[in-house]
Amino acid sequence: MDTDQTNWNAVLRQAVIRVKPDYFALSNAEREHYRLRLDTKDDFRIRQAVLKDVFGIVANTTDELDATLDTFDDSQYLLLNSTLLPLQGIGEDNFFLNEYLPTDVTLLDFSTVGDYARDDHRFQEQARTQEDPDYKIRACRGDIHRCWARLMIDGAFHYADISSLAGYLTDMLDEAGFERIDELIPCQYDVGPNHGNREGNGYVYDKRLNAGGLEGQLQALRDRYYTYMKERYEALLERFNTSPATCVYMRDRTRDNEPQKDFVFSDATALDAVRFRHFVSDGIVASFFMSLACHSSLE
Repeated sequence: MDTDQTNWNAVLRQAVIRVKPDYFALSNAEREHYRLRLDTKDDFRIRQAVLKDVFGIVANTTDELDATLDTFDDSQYLLLNSTLLPLQGIGEDNFFLNEYLPTDVTLLDFSTVGDYARDDHRFQEQARTQEDPDYKIRACRGDIHRCWARLMIDGAFHYADISSLAGYLTDMLDEAGFERIDELIPCQYDVGPNHGNREGNGYVYDKRLNAGGLEGQLQALRDRYYTYMKERYEALLERFNTSPATCVYMRDRTRDNEPQKDFVFSDATALDAVRFRHFVSDGIVASFFMSLACHSSLE
């Protein structure tokens, strides 16, 4: 599908033509290569033009542009991100993985979500061995480190949250458990005298737990619950890995006019069944849709 001809709005088209006049004369493969390996100079100039044409804001340097974006609210970011998505994404959904990738790697290096998940798993496990030489590398069991994306669904821009079923369930239980702990032992964080002071290239975090004298008990309870949830996560991961279902659950989490969907992958077979270039359609074919908000065992 020639997404450059179907999803680009006039503002983005004009911005890109200003920076690279021959862009639309290139082949689809050449356009894709340019977009996904966009250098910092061209990236700034395109964003600069979009910022001026959409918001009437002039930014003459990268610092000025970044400072302007720091002041944006959710609705402004939504407009900016939806305008830029065709420049950033791939495939029929303009899928854009909003995660860090090495400079020599793009989303094109991963055919399926499973390919990305396994590569990220290797990276995470290697990082843990560097921190702890005694750490034993775990086999990949169909998990995916929770990540964020942007894409078009039925012609409308959406933010997406991507996770495994084991991770999704653990996060939901974890949130509910810590809310209960806070009910049992109410607490707050008091600002210390050094909070916010500059130190080197960063700032000091100096907030101190105040649980009315029960700080020790509260920390002990949190630690025990953390250990318990880690065990539950491992058990769920093993269960879903040994009984594959090839399901991709979709949950609508749109709030305050900000379109958001969760994509929850049951196991490795589901991750391998979905290609980034055909993210939504592969999800439909590979499994079934279920409204997690209405009738699901996930909640």
